[in-house]
Amino acid sequence: MLRLEAADYTDVVQVAHRMRERDVQEFLAVSHATDRAELAEQLVKRFGQSDELIAARVDGEAVAVGGCMQHRPNVVTLLFFATDGFPAAALGLTRFITRVLFPEVKAAGAHRIECVSHVEHRDAHRWIEMLGLRREAELKGFGRAGETFLQFAWTR
Repeated sequence: MLRLEAADYTDVVQVAHRMRERDVQEFLAVSHATDRAELAEQLVKRFGQSDELIAARVDGEAVAVGGCMQHRPNVVTLLFFATDGFPAAALGLTRFITRVLFPEVKAAGAHRIECVSHVEHRDAHRWIEMLGLRREAELKGFGRAGETFLQFAWTR
């Protein structure tokens, strides 16, 4: 059974330490971490106390953590990381984001929802587009080792 609730510290720890390999590669490319364990610790430190994130739990186990974070006025960044259990939550999470989260963000004044994703994370790209964001740009050299990322956005 899927439950979507405010993410707590334990959710962030669980998902950060069990992230799917492609998410690890994507986050490592844009962080100072050098391996999976260090990355997990950085994610927990940065997001473990955040009140902006939601957790997708399947049968009580957190399989994804993320949400929309405002970094500039009326512009929010979509952020998610997940475990291999994500497919069990994907449909319900997609419905929640498109029917509840994004309408709330837009009603609060957002004129842009954006995110970036490693060029090789094709599963993520399909999901991002299902959420209503469109590919905007190819960002060559975006990662710390020169990795290419794709930028997606919804704009009013």
